[in-house]
Amino acid sequence: MKKLYGFRRKRKLSFMYRQLLLTMKLTAIFLTVISLGVSARSFSQTVTYKGKKVSIEKVFTVFEKQTGYVFFYNDADISKVGKMNVSLKDEQVQNALDLLLKDHALTYNIEGKTIFIHTLSGDNVSPDKSPFADTLIAIQGQIKDASTGDPLPGVTIQVKGSTLGTTTDSKGFYRLNVPKDAVLIVSFIGYQKREITLNGRSELDITLSPSTTGLNQLVVVGYGTQKKASLTSAVSSISGQQIITTKNENVENMLTGKVPGLFIQQNTAEPGDFSNNISIRGMGHPLIVVDGVEMPDFNVTGGNGDNDVGSSNILTRLDPNDIESISVLKDAAASIYGVKAANGVILITTKKGTEGTLQLSYTGTVGEQVPSGLPKPVNAIQYMTLVNQQYMHNANGGRIVYIPADFQAYQNGKEKSTDWYDATFKKSALQQQHNLTATGGSQNIQYFFSGGYTSQDGFLKSDALNYKRYNVRSNITSQISRRITVNLNLSAIQDQKNSPAQSFWWTTRETWRELPTQTIYANNNPQYLSNGFVDGGNPIAYMDPNVNGYSTQTNRFFNGSLSIDYKMPFIDGLTLRGFYSYNLQIQDNKLFQKSYSLYNYDGSTDSYNASLKNSPSSVQRQYYEYPQNTDQFSFNYDHVFNGVHHVSALLLYEGNEQSADNFEAYRQLAIPVDQIIAGNSANQQATQGNGELYQYATNSIVGRATYSYANKYLGEFSFRRDASSKFAPSQKWGFFPSGSLGWVVSQEDFWKNSPALSFIDNLKLRASYGVLGDDGSLYYQFLTGYNYPANGDNNRLPGGAVFNNTFVNAVQSTGLPNPNITWSTSRTFDAGIDFDAWNGKLGFTFDYFVRNRKGLFASPVLQVPDVLGASLPQENLNGDRTRGFDFDVSHEDHIGEFHYDIKGTFSFARTMNTIVAEQKHGNSYLDWRDNQSNRYQGIQWGYGADGQYQNYNQILNSPVAVGRGTVVGDYAYQDWNGDGQIDGNDVHPIAYGGNPNGGPLMPLITYGLTLSGSYDGFDVNLLFQGVGVYNVSYIEQLNIPLWGGGSALTQFLDNWHPADPNADPYAPNTKWIPGNFSYTGTTANIGSLFNFHSAAYMRLKSLEIGYSLPQNVLSHIGIKGIRIFVNGYNLFTITKLKYVDPEHPSGMYGYLYPLDKLYNVGLNVKF
Repeated sequence: MKKLYGFRRKRKLSFMYRQLLLTMKLTAIFLTVISLGVSARSFSQTVTYKGKKVSIEKVFTVFEKQTGYVFFYNDADISKVGKMNVSLKDEQVQNALDLLLKDHALTYNIEGKTIFIHTLSGDNVSPDKSPFADTLIAIQGQIKDASTGDPLPGVTIQVKGSTLGTTTDSKGFYRLNVPKDAVLIVSFIGYQKREITLNGRSELDITLSPSTTGLNQLVVVGYGTQKKASLTSAVSSISGQQIITTKNENVENMLTGKVPGLFIQQNTAEPGDFSNNISIRGMGHPLIVVDGVEMPDFNVTGGNGDNDVGSSNILTRLDPNDIESISVLKDAAASIYGVKAANGVILITTKKGTEGTLQLSYTGTVGEQVPSGLPKPVNAIQYMTLVNQQYMHNANGGRIVYIPADFQAYQNGKEKSTDWYDATFKKSALQQQHNLTATGGSQNIQYFFSGGYTSQDGFLKSDALNYKRYNVRSNITSQISRRITVNLNLSAIQDQKNSPAQSFWWTTRETWRELPTQTIYANNNPQYLSNGFVDGGNPIAYMDPNVNGYSTQTNRFFNGSLSIDYKMPFIDGLTLRGFYSYNLQIQDNKLFQKSYSLYNYDGSTDSYNASLKNSPSSVQRQYYEYPQNTDQFSFNYDHVFNGVHHVSALLLYEGNEQSADNFEAYRQLAIPVDQIIAGNSANQQATQGNGELYQYATNSIVGRATYSYANKYLGEFSFRRDASSKFAPSQKWGFFPSGSLGWVVSQEDFWKNSPALSFIDNLKLRASYGVLGDDGSLYYQFLTGYNYPANGDNNRLPGGAVFNNTFVNAVQSTGLPNPNITWSTSRTFDAGIDFDAWNGKLGFTFDYFVRNRKGLFASPVLQVPDVLGASLPQENLNGDRTRGFDFDVSHEDHIGEFHYDIKGTFSFARTMNTIVAEQKHGNSYLDWRDNQSNRYQGIQWGYGADGQYQNYNQILNSPVAVGRGTVVGDYAYQDWNGDGQIDGNDVHPIAYGGNPNGGPLMPLITYGLTLSGSYDGFDVNLLFQGVGVYNVSYIEQLNIPLWGGGSALTQFLDNWHPADPNADPYAPNTKWIPGNFSYTGTTANIGSLFNFHSAAYMRLKSLEIGYSLPQNVLSHIGIKGIRIFVNGYNLFTITKLKYVDPEHPSGMYGYLYPLDKLYNVGLNVKF
């Protein structure tokens, strides 16, 4: 059969929009944009062009730019058309085509905005009138994204083994005449290719699944985009569709395990507290950039939750349904952002509108949270058992505290054990998220509107702990003319956390510590809450805002940005861009502490003795404001010369100004009303926080040039020159260059001509090196001045004096100035390889990296006389080195109609302190042991573990001296130096991790594995995630049963103890029952391997199963798509760590709000 024709869409690389400086207010420009948009004209339907000896492809390009039509043609059909002279002026499209094609045996068909070019056949036979039409059947249908249901324009449909084909229109529809037994090959950039046997069908709707390895995928980089195939730096990207397969209230948690080199540790699931640890390659907190705007971290102040242990960022509060993609710049590619980018950059791009009719989309989930790793305290019988063990554990003679009658009273129900845990915490809590988006537009203006709502309840039975968030976004793109494009992005977020005045961690502490032998209410009278025997508290009072008061933390975020792109005439590829952004964060907090009483019952007088708490009642209000302005002006050039020399360049000016202001008021209340006006003037306070009162600015000049020869040899150079107001005028400028090279080996002729290597689509070698600067948390140390009022510390009140019976605060020197302090620098090297094979079915990326930092800010360790009256300034003293590697492997394919994807990520990173300013430690041994320079961070020193004594013979014959109080089950420490005794000389490196009650470090190893598949409307996605080489340790209740006279956790019941609870533990013939912990009364040394535990784990981070209803069912009710799904989060964990969740940090003594397991049902509907 004669081949008919194969259409190939003629493509032109889209140019990145560039910038035009804005000097007017956002509101005025917005009104201008609206007025211009109303009068904007559409593409012309006439053509004007004059050229000599130009190719026909060049003429087609002119037609597309001037008319908006798209050309399709077979290369073979136009290959014989030579150079031509063209002279057209205001010609109608049809007339222009007639003149252009009349002498070349070519003709055309126009369908909508598509022009099909083909050869003349007989009497001008069109493609649909082929002489072989009798052997063909007409097919039609629509092609959509398998996960979103969105129509896909521009998809190629081709008959296998022939050149017959077509593409979908702007709404994803296609039609084509094909043999009735044809096999269709359906392909689209960024999606998995499909082969479908027609089997005589004339109606065929098709879905395509996104590809994770597409070389033509556009990746967002600093101030622009690049094709994945042309990247020369370590940049990882993830689509919004891949993000939302995990459901959580925090976008950071939805990224866990999906991006190589990006580590995220969830410290808490407390509603409204987003104190995750997030790091790129273990280098520290990265810079967050949203739609080109740098977003500074912020502290959630005035709160009483787990946010006190860390900072937060805007990423934690974004609606995941608004995110188009996220790119992670891991190496020198981050240097283009200069200040704050030394730890890498996370670029977030939000969704924009698409041309077409209005499309509404609703996504909603409702779920149940369950605590993960929240230990429970013992009951009364268990408590008394442990107390008896503790008192029997006495080498001078033990005793029984609780006799059998005490146990019998609880066993027969005469006495009732108090379950503080069950009285305080719920077994589960509700969580829900809802989002509604609207998108659409015309050729000249496209819009994306979104509204989101998140609600999360806490585990307190009082229902006083909860969080609500509202997200609104509007992204509008308007093409004012063929050369001018305007983007206006507006977004607003408001969230509020409500909680009791007493913080959750303290409530947890009291729940674990209060005795199960004490009742919740004094004398079991519900009108009188008991005064706790242990700490004089009561967790039931702590969790109830009606008893102890309440706290509200309200955050409001506003971001508005406007950009204007102008494509310069006469210089093809040159674009000017102006950009302006205004950000504002407002925190409005209120803390109402209410006085209340707890009671002790006196049976002899039948009276209740009150113990007053939180007296007097008080109200505290806090207001914080953080405005930020960013303006940019840039030139961008992008052009291809002679088809092989691709050159692009960027020159940009950027100004950034940030400031902070705050006010705090406090009054003790005269009447029981929770308002400042109800307070009295005695002891009232009106203050400002020094740390939240500042103003600084940076000015930057940014440049970048890239070159590609035949997509084979790649190079990029960039620089950034920053000026920071934090430094003295002579030190404020810093110059930070970077460069990268790439070699696409698979584009070499010797590679292309080798049949043995034909299965490899892409093999690229690349390397990068860059210098980045950081001004850190430094504020104007080149200046001298005073703090007012003077600060105190834990042991001393702020300085001051009394004048006329009034205390007047003192002033305090800010310290000696250092006019020479300047930027700390990071030098980053990365070498990587990208590999893709079998038409994208297999992908592999590997990177090795090293980062050296010098000049980190630190204070010199010197002794100065007290009479100096000032502290020493910081200097550029310290340094460190981080190195490691990361890689990802991906595979996608199909088995019949079943399509699947597999992706694995792995990262290893370790940091060494190269220089640390420190003093001598006393002697040569201590100088060696406690030295921090040239030592890896996170190394924990302590005593090794040699097991537990299994019997008395082991104790008697121990090669190491043991104390007379040692019993079976006690811990045997390693005699590291072999001198027969355990002392400070046996301390050595034993673990990697954070200090007890200290800030957690990043694990050395992180990894993830994503598995997904789809078949006949069903889809499934699993994410396994884990970490390795990481240890945790705990103190207080998680380390010691009955600590400080309190209760104990049930885990300590798994201990060594005599089979007969009345037996003497020191008698050699006593029979012992083994356990995990030692006999009550012996506690593992905090600095030993008996207390440091491996927190390595692998968990099923998320699982989602969905089903999309068939289109033929929905078409009758006017709905474009319905997908129902179930989703789980933190479903199960494999770890050696017992009793607590391995991610649960030891900060706040281990009392932090637990992580959660989340079970959701959800619905996606498209209208």
